[in-house]
Amino acid sequence: MLAKAKIKHNRFLRFVNLFDRAVGTIEPINRRVYFYSRYNMLRAYATDGCLTMDMRLGDVDKHFESFYVAPLDNIKLISRNTNTEDVEIRFGEKLEFSKGSEYLSILHPLSRNPKRRGVFTPKVEVKSSELVHVIDVGSIISHAGQDILIGATNEKFFALCEEYGHISIASMRLDINSFMAEIPYETARHLVKTLDIIRNEKLMMGFSESTLGLKFSDGVIGICTVEANEDMNNVKKFLEIKREDISLSTQMLKTATSLCAKFQRQNRGEGYFELSDRLRIGVLSQSSAYEYIQSVGCKTHVRVSIMPKKLNQFLARIHEKSVHLGITGEFVIFKGKNALFAIKR
Repeated sequence: MLAKAKIKHNRFLRFVNLFDRAVGTIEPINRRVYFYSRYNMLRAYATDGCLTMDMRLGDVDKHFESFYVAPLDNIKLISRNTNTEDVEIRFGEKLEFSKGSEYLSILHPLSRNPKRRGVFTPKVEVKSSELVHVIDVGSIISHAGQDILIGATNEKFFALCEEYGHISIASMRLDINSFMAEIPYETARHLVKTLDIIRNEKLMMGFSESTLGLKFSDGVIGICTVEANEDMNNVKKFLEIKREDISLSTQMLKTATSLCAKFQRQNRGEGYFELSDRLRIGVLSQSSAYEYIQSVGCKTHVRVSIMPKKLNQFLARIHEKSVHLGITGEFVIFKGKNALFAIKR
């Protein structure tokens, strides 16, 4: 006898959208959804290879022991229809989805129990909108194949990435035990996209030896972590940097770095940032040069190599009217309210 579940249209659409963002598109083999029941609750599970999502979908008329698997992209076809009818899912020798006049059948759906990570204890409440900002800014200048540093210290949760002497870091107030770990860049970006859907919800966060966990209204997210080799003191020096007196327009810097990044894509060359009585951001190639100049009246003189695209990516995400410029023996620093961008001198 078949087990059946009827899922409301909006709930089914939310499920598909969340899973679509959580597993990403980099590894097509991961674009699969596993269905199982816990008592009389139908649940769905998927992973990008590190991030796992486990979500409640609704009541099922009877418990079943098997695991069913279906391609996510096939399931998306059912959700795209503009009608708002419920989706009925039937679990038997076939896995069947029906919605109005649509019918989808998976002929060989039975699967082994997938490796489900995510063992953690929810301990502290966190706003999704704040967390997505930290992960977004703290991972944006990196790229596929790299790791993102995350952790907590002195009642601050942070995310940090480094690329060619450029460092982006963001933080938020959070009373959680100190820890530091690394997560894959791809997973960080999938998490940002997933949290965007649940931006207005409150989450419960917890951290175990190998998992950063997030519990939301109808599911849980588990993120695999590995121990970080970075010294926490190196992170603290960024978190504790105070704002400097030199204030620069974020929009001006975004315009300058955007134009320089475009020039660099077309002509290659080396980017630079120079500060004296004028601020100069430019790119010098073998055959041409481009420079954006703004008067600032600064008595300090410093010049560093820069990748304009990286600074532009940071500035585009902090949503602040101005940033404060600071210069230390090691770095040139652009600091916002809860984020900063540092360039090694």
